[in-house]
Amino acid sequence: MLQSNALGADSIAGDRDEPILEVTGLQRRFDETTALASASLRVRRGEIHALLGENGSGKSTLVKILSGVLRPNAGHVHWEGQLISLRSPRRAQRVGIATVFQETLVVEELSVLDNLFLGMDGLLRKESTRVEEERRAVEVFDELGFRGFDLGRPVWTLSLADKQIVTVVRALVRPWRLLILDESTSALDREVRDRLFGLLARSIASGDRAIVFTTHRLDEVEQFADSATVLRAGATAGILSREELSRGRILELMSSRQLSTRAAEKETSSQVLPPTRWVGDVADVLRAEDLVLRPGGRRFSLSLHTGEIFGVTGLEGQGQVRLLECTAGLQKPFAGQVLVTRDGELTHVRGYRDAYRKGVVYVPRDRKQEGLFLVQSVFNNLALPVLGRFSKAGLIRRQQVVEWLTTYTKQLSLDTARLNSPVGSLSGGNQQKVLLGRWMAVNPVVFVLNDPLRGVDEVTKQELYEVFRALALQGLTILFLSTEISELLTLCERVAVFWDSGLEAVITGAELTEQSIIDAMFGRGPATEAERA
Repeated sequence: MLQSNALGADSIAGDRDEPILEVTGLQRRFDETTALASASLRVRRGEIHALLGENGSGKSTLVKILSGVLRPNAGHVHWEGQLISLRSPRRAQRVGIATVFQETLVVEELSVLDNLFLGMDGLLRKESTRVEEERRAVEVFDELGFRGFDLGRPVWTLSLADKQIVTVVRALVRPWRLLILDESTSALDREVRDRLFGLLARSIASGDRAIVFTTHRLDEVEQFADSATVLRAGATAGILSREELSRGRILELMSSRQLSTRAAEKETSSQVLPPTRWVGDVADVLRAEDLVLRPGGRRFSLSLHTGEIFGVTGLEGQGQVRLLECTAGLQKPFAGQVLVTRDGELTHVRGYRDAYRKGVVYVPRDRKQEGLFLVQSVFNNLALPVLGRFSKAGLIRRQQVVEWLTTYTKQLSLDTARLNSPVGSLSGGNQQKVLLGRWMAVNPVVFVLNDPLRGVDEVTKQELYEVFRALALQGLTILFLSTEISELLTLCERVAVFWDSGLEAVITGAELTEQSIIDAMFGRGPATEAERA
């Protein structure tokens, strides 16, 4: 177990029933837009407190105020019972508030170790020696289960999940009293997430510290939170105790739309919602034949059918992302081939452009770094692949493009009034809709989705579930990777689970349960010889 000095924390005794942080009536406006209307929050010592709400409810704005990034237009913040002004990030850090933001804020060219301690030194002197920094970093990485993590490795070479781990460790090696995790578990698999919350629970056991975390994974709230505050339209809609943390109650407070009833029914039912079936001829649209993803990996084969939502999952780094990248032509497999149907015949995918020409499109996991041009308008991001169809002599016929995109903006409930707004100004859920709409507009044959609902609120998820089912009904084949088992059970009839750089199991029918997926994630899957061959 980490000792308090390993994380650099001061030992300050306090009454666990007294709040370490209390926020009342916070308001924040951006020109004509009100991001926070009246937000209140009370976090007690020794508790893990969830901050919930739809995308656009004000969670990120509130987190930025508490982190010193933004200043409120009105309202009060009390820290340890004293009125305080968090006028800068450094001020927030000095009182003991450490934040891990949703975006993986790292300096790509620097090493892991340099990123961990960036900004901790004074202007004229270092706060700690290199040896002390390495010791503290190794201790936290080890506690999280990442023994031997390469501290000298440039951050740009890491996966999205490992970058997120670096940002978490960066917060933990600093002196903190309140740790804020802003969607910081969205890129982590279940095993790493559980280790993280186990570490945090031990870290606050003395009652001197507290945790606030925002998430759209309601199972995390049910499993880890001691209490929760729900925001709606920039105001506090309700505060829930541990006993009140039901999925139906949370959604009732989160949304004015009537999704709480559906969620409550789902809670009491053991049945999975049936995925939509393509009613035409079922044929193989995509095949992976004798595929080996990396040296030493296991050989396997897969077939995807017309109108199927085929699920893919596994613990981080087990080969599932590599499968998606090989399917979309972004990477080449170590051995074997990926085939896709073109003009009624299966042909070899020879690269990204070739896959695109054959109707395979890919939606990356990190929409901000790999998918969207954040400073460009919603229109430009949506229309990018189809602009060539609507240009003459180098001039784009914008109105025709807008008419073409109308079908997709309606299907995704995107506000066309914001077509000229920078896509970076949208909430995370609406950004994801823009990215999905871009590739829906090219009418693909195979949609390769890499964790497309990461960081998307429950209400928007339900909307996108219906979109995916409608696409499947139209005959589109979807290769759907998710880190959330509930999504796979909701959408898919077959789920491929990867472990040890290869296919461990393809689970279907009555065998497709949460427990069977978890078993396969840890190498205890029932894959047949044909599937592994």
